[in-house]
Amino acid sequence: MRSQQFSVAVHILCFLEFNKKGRTTSELLAMSVNANSAVIRRIMRKLTKAGLITSTLGTNAAISLAKKANQITLLDVYRATIEDNRGIFIIHQDTNPTCPVGSKMPHLLNGVYTKVQTTMENELAGITIDQLVKSGIVETKN
Repeated sequence: MRSQQFSVAVHILCFLEFNKKGRTTSELLAMSVNANSAVIRRIMRKLTKAGLITSTLGTNAAISLAKKANQITLLDVYRATIEDNRGIFIIHQDTNPTCPVGSKMPHLLNGVYTKVQTTMENELAGITIDQLVKSGIVETKN
């Protein structure tokens, strides 16, 4: 099953960096993402648990980055949002053990999947929220 949690989490963090001088709420984030605020809060819980954001409660509640945007990599976000730490690929384990192809598939794919996962994680580790915001989000003049 594919998930949009990673891209929504990146969106949230970029918004927080972009709006760091303003007050950000889950409702404002939901409007930016165009998603239900319950979805935003669920992803925010993961980001909070990972130490990437902080939030305050009360009438002046606000959400902010827990560390500088240049210290938050996409790998941090990926690790915060990945479901059950299985990575992007899951090997089908119930192949036919008597089949010459099926019996070898888990072993053959494990090496390939590990290499792809490692390459992806290395790429994500080299990209920060700060870089994304600076490279693609320009403040509009009204």
